[in-house]
Amino acid sequence: MSDTPPPASAAAHDDPMSHVPPGSLWPLLVTIGLVFMPFGVLSTLGVLKGSPVGPLANPQVGVFVLLGSGIIFLYSLMGWCHQIIREKQISHDVVQQQKDLQLFILLFLAGELAAFGAVFGYFYHRNIQDPLGFSPIPGMHFGGPIVAIATFILLSSSVTCEFAHHALGAGKIVMARLWFIITIVLGTIFLGMTGFEWGELIQRGFTPAAIGEGGPAAFAATFYTGTGFHALHVATGLVMLFMVLMRLETGHFRGKRHFAAVAASWYWHFVDIVWVILFITVYVVA
Repeated sequence: MSDTPPPASAAAHDDPMSHVPPGSLWPLLVTIGLVFMPFGVLSTLGVLKGSPVGPLANPQVGVFVLLGSGIIFLYSLMGWCHQIIREKQISHDVVQQQKDLQLFILLFLAGELAAFGAVFGYFYHRNIQDPLGFSPIPGMHFGGPIVAIATFILLSSSVTCEFAHHALGAGKIVMARLWFIITIVLGTIFLGMTGFEWGELIQRGFTPAAIGEGGPAAFAATFYTGTGFHALHVATGLVMLFMVLMRLETGHFRGKRHFAAVAASWYWHFVDIVWVILFITVYVVA
């Protein structure tokens, strides 16, 4: 009998923990960015004026908090993705690793759904408690064609994203690249239209600080929180799609190992579904 020891890869494969990556600080940094971002939004909108929150009562401080937390979030998210890409190359149990990544993205989306659920829960609670007062300013034209067009564009981007995902799975790299580019363009247009709507509403005085107190002010705060939080997710999805596109250009995806594209696709579909619920909640129920 041979006394030759088994290969290192085989020994590692026998280890049930061989697919577990080393510890990382990136999730903590992502969480820090997400924790401070809502406070920056509320402070910038003037909602925290007069409240005992220290410097955040000043909207100018809120702008810096919002920008700083946004940069921390996006930079940490990209660093986390980069670490995952590097760890995938040294994993000894590819099948288990893919299952862990799928579980991770599902748990991540469940957490995001809970965050949006808090916004929806507050909206419907206030709408039931004060159905007449919790609404836009009386006589104000809210929504309109720009919102309908933006919704159509975002839903169309979900279709193109699915086309890109299936093209990549079929090995059609050129078509996948084209569909990912179209998806990114459509998502960017939607984000621009959201910003245009915000600017138009702010110019018309539709902010909690300008309205004062009461139902319309609470509705405005909820509107900016919900649509702003969703816009942040759209921007995050665009970063994920852009990273997938760059990895396509560098030939990272081989065979069936393209979970980054799967994760980006799942995340983008999640963003679209949330927008449909948000659209019904804000523009129809209100």
